[in-house]
Amino acid sequence: MTVPGLEPLPVCAGSRSGFRRGQAMLETALAVLFITIIFLMVFQVAHTVTAKILLDHAAARAARAKAVGFNDWMCLKSARVAMIPVAGERTWPEGGGAMAEASIVPAYMQTENVAMADGILEYDGWREMDVSVRSGVGSEIDARVSLDMPRFYSRGDGDSDAINVEGEARIESHFPLYMFDQGL
Repeated sequence: MTVPGLEPLPVCAGSRSGFRRGQAMLETALAVLFITIIFLMVFQVAHTVTAKILLDHAAARAARAKAVGFNDWMCLKSARVAMIPVAGERTWPEGGGAMAEASIVPAYMQTENVAMADGILEYDGWREMDVSVRSGVGSEIDARVSLDMPRFYSRGDGDSDAINVEGEARIESHFPLYMFDQGL
C-alpha cells in the first residue's frame, strides 16, 4: 500500500539521483574534515600564545629574583613555579591535585639545591626548560626562558614534533641599592 504523493521514485540505470546522495555525503565528510583541521590549528595557536604569555611571566619572575639579589638557583625556581600551567604533567609527587600542589610550592621554593627540590616537586617541562639570566647594559637584568612544547599533531619528522616558545623580560636591578653581593 502506498500513500499518494509518497511513492518511491523509479531509479533507472542511467539515473543520477543515486550519485547525488553519495555526492552530498562526500561533501559533508570533506567539510567536517576541513573544519576539524581549522579548529585544531586555532587551538594550537591559542595554546602557543598562552605558553608565550606564561613564559614571559616566568622570565620576569626570574629577572626580578636576580634584581633583588637572589642567586641563580632561586631565579630558576622562580621561573619554574611561574610556568607550572604550561610545564606539562607533574611527575613528582604523583596525584594529589591542585590543592596538594599549592601546599608543595612553598616547600619547593625553600630548597637549597636541585637534589632537594627534585624530591619535592617536578614537572615534565622542567627538564626541557632553559633559563638564562644575565646582567644587561647598566643596571638592567635580562632573562630568557625557553621551552619545547609538543605539537598536537605530528608532521612525520622528529624535528618538528615540538614548537620552541621563548619568553623574555628586562628589569632594572635594585640589588646595588640595598644589598652587597655575598655570593647569593
